Amino acid sequence: MTDEGGEPAVTWPRPGGLWRRLLASIVDYLVIFVALYALVATLFLMTDGGVKGSFWLNWKTCQSASLKGTSDPVLSRYDWQVCATSFFGFPVARWAAGTSTDSQSKAVSTLSIDLDSNGNFRSAALDLGFLQVLVLAIYLLVMEGAFSRSLGKGVLALFVHDELDWHREGLALQKAVRRQVVKFLGYLPATLVGAFFAFQAWKTFPIPVQSYSQLEIVIAFAASALAFLWPCWIALAIAFGNEPIHDRIAGTTVRVLEADQ
Repeated sequence: MTDEGGEPAVTWPRPGGLWRRLLASIVDYLVIFVALYALVATLFLMTDGGVKGSFWLNWKTCQSASLKGTSDPVLSRYDWQVCATSFFGFPVARWAAGTSTDSQSKAVSTLSIDLDSNGNFRSAALDLGFLQVLVLAIYLLVMEGAFSRSLGKGVLALFVHDELDWHREGLALQKAVRRQVVKFLGYLPATLVGAFFAFQAWKTFPIPVQSYSQLEIVIAFAASALAFLWPCWIALAIAFGNEPIHDRIAGTTVRVLEADQ
């Protein structure tokens, strides 16, 4: 069979499909999750708790405790718990979570203060949680640019094809960059907002009543909504058998890697 130009038409392998691509994405995120946790655990130890990580997957443990390093009468009214998130036993965040109930209004206030390795209050650590989307995008850019598949796609037998050169292994740099930029475009506002709040809080001490401007609240809400809706839109396109926006713009397609290829 030939196309209009007289050259053999490409017989594409079947599309990857929503669930296969979703599982591949989960595997890729777990790879990045482990790498980031290992990095943050190292930085946490090197900086005595000055760097921490709050990622999408977090397991924390808390226990009641009395805290050292403060004689502030306001803080002494709080009931405290010491909480920690760890990676294979190595801490990536340690903080004190306090709650206080006003005796008259019964209003409950909460406060969270980072701790050093000795359990003392310290200035706020730099939270690197905002880096996870950026690191994931760079990882996919490198892997798909070099091999046309990430570790997750390899496990699920998926291959990213260039629509103009489907036998090629590895995407051209321009296509690989374009694909990842568009794919993660919806997460960019949330990443920037996360970075803004992380650096704004860094090296400060929290106060019992922390307020944000209406503009900050609106921007944070809009960024979170976009970060939720963007992948839903991509998933719906794939579910209905269409190429998602990042593949359409980059000129790529994700197909099942057949055994005879």
